[in-house]
Amino acid sequence: MNKEKTILFVMPRLPFPAVSGRKTSLYHYCKILSQELGYRLVVAAFLESGDDPNLKPDFIDKLVILKKPLKKEKINNIIFKSIIKGKVPLQVSLFLSKRAMNQIDNLVESEKPKIIISDMVRCTEYIRDRDIYSIADLDDRISLRYKRQLNTDIENVNPYGAFIYTIPKFLQKIALLKPLKVFVLKREIKLLDKYELEIGKSCDKTVFVAEKEVKEFNSQLKENKAVAVPIGVDVDYFFPVKNLENRNIISFLGALNVAHNENAVINFIENIFPLVLQKQPDTLFSIIGGGASDKLLSYSSSNVEFTGRVDDVRDYLAKSKVFVCPMTFGSGIKTKNLEAMAMGLPVVTTTIGAENINAVNGVDWFIEDTYSGFANCILNILNNQKLQHDMSSCARNYILHNFTWEVAKNNFENLLNIE
Repeated sequence: MNKEKTILFVMPRLPFPAVSGRKTSLYHYCKILSQELGYRLVVAAFLESGDDPNLKPDFIDKLVILKKPLKKEKINNIIFKSIIKGKVPLQVSLFLSKRAMNQIDNLVESEKPKIIISDMVRCTEYIRDRDIYSIADLDDRISLRYKRQLNTDIENVNPYGAFIYTIPKFLQKIALLKPLKVFVLKREIKLLDKYELEIGKSCDKTVFVAEKEVKEFNSQLKENKAVAVPIGVDVDYFFPVKNLENRNIISFLGALNVAHNENAVINFIENIFPLVLQKQPDTLFSIIGGGASDKLLSYSSSNVEFTGRVDDVRDYLAKSKVFVCPMTFGSGIKTKNLEAMAMGLPVVTTTIGAENINAVNGVDWFIEDTYSGFANCILNILNNQKLQHDMSSCARNYILHNFTWEVAKNNFENLLNIE
């Protein structure tokens, strides 16, 4: 394929391997842009824990690893740019690096990209104010996610994400004090609200995965600059497998150093799972994914297992009889639900977990917000083989008709038609 046009894609993490929700989306976005739409794709990305540049797929034509901000620079960003001046949110300050900016400047000069894209709000500073067609792929409204986080059980919420584990433990304890967490969240919400709109105005296009968030954002902007590029599921990769396990296994999937996932697991173990164990005492709750904190790991027992990061999540999902997504805050579309449904797993989720997925409650999955109702949905599935079979079939069919990557490809094609 003769690739005449170049896209520069700036990311806070490598888009491979496809082992988590956002990495999976980025992996397929890159594949679509390169293999199916024919762009020469240059990816400039920071490294996060577990990333391996040697695993780069062939459809990424060039990979540049961005230099993280130095410790002094990061502290300066947080104190002066976020806390004192209120110029950018903490999400942005943590990734703002002069060395990385120089790398992007050099790539723009040498590669002469026709389009520049940033992933998530944290990388948008690298594409602003450039004489190139710019697309801010925000994924979802993180300001909305934080607003919901603030209104949740703040005791069990870590608003700092993975950053909290990079500072000394005595500072972690101070940062997690309730008054300070409330202050940080309120401050960050205010900054994000303002910053997201600034990005929407300064970039040529803004991308969200959900049409609902597109409409709300355009209404605030008073312009139709935001568009939806939905996520999909590789239905040939995530497919139903016969469950040969005798034990009742309930599973959850996600990066556990992300606040909404950690909170969902704690919520389930403390408030819902005991109700299930009263009727099915041998049931196992299997939490699939890396990044579990010491607090999370303290819940381990004969009925609760943490797998850590695994090579193939399908091996663990295939053993499950029910998949749960008991999220109490978040935004966008929950990829974990889509992948489980594609494998024919009956899913029980909350209203937040179900947001922007228009599957039919009671047919394609169960949506329940009360603890007792959530537990009863799980027990109904565990005790009813016909319900298991019917919901499995409906879940798979729903994904096949609504969440394949072909939809994302078509939307990207329209988005990039800028001649």
